[in-house]
Amino acid sequence: MCGRFNLRNPKDIVERFGFMDWSDKRPEPRFNIAPSQEILTIVQLPLEGTAVQTAIWGLKPSGMSRSLINVRAESLGTSAVVRGARRCLIPATGFYEWRNRQPMHIHRKDDQPFAFAGLWLPGHVATAAILTVKPNEVMATIHNRMPAILRQDDEERWLDPNSDPRTLLEPIEADELGAYPVKPLVNSWANEGSELIAPAEPAPQQLELLQ
Repeated sequence: MCGRFNLRNPKDIVERFGFMDWSDKRPEPRFNIAPSQEILTIVQLPLEGTAVQTAIWGLKPSGMSRSLINVRAESLGTSAVVRGARRCLIPATGFYEWRNRQPMHIHRKDDQPFAFAGLWLPGHVATAAILTVKPNEVMATIHNRMPAILRQDDEERWLDPNSDPRTLLEPIEADELGAYPVKPLVNSWANEGSELIAPAEPAPQQLELLQ
């Protein structure tokens, strides 16, 4: 699953998704994006084309009392809960997952931005969720699921509602990702800043008692 992510270096985001007009929705650097907060999404609007819009992280299907921050990719086409949801891209530069209560920061090794495959629902306020897939070799050491990170060539295909999602939702290659432990600051949604992605200091070595 994915319960926190970050979106830093606004200039890199704008350049990476250069097919978009960012004049109205300039990204802000954020290091601890949490569920129920506002996120940036890239969507395909009927009769309007591709656009940047904000949404609340937590898909809210009609009749459900709780929001979905993640949706299993395997449920597409079979789950009535997400039937009618539309596809979106969710820009990011990294995400966090916990291994035995130790927060880990996962990012592209080249530190470039990427896009999660997402779903969104219109409403008075749009809501969105991140799709998850089985883990690659890196993520399998941390968690039994991982967010669906789209390959750059597949992003516009993902937005096309006529494309087959099964050909696009595969775990990203493990050699493209890096992971390292960070401090538990990320555990609180109230914490922000670049220190959240700083590597955790190694535990001090235990000193041997002199005889």
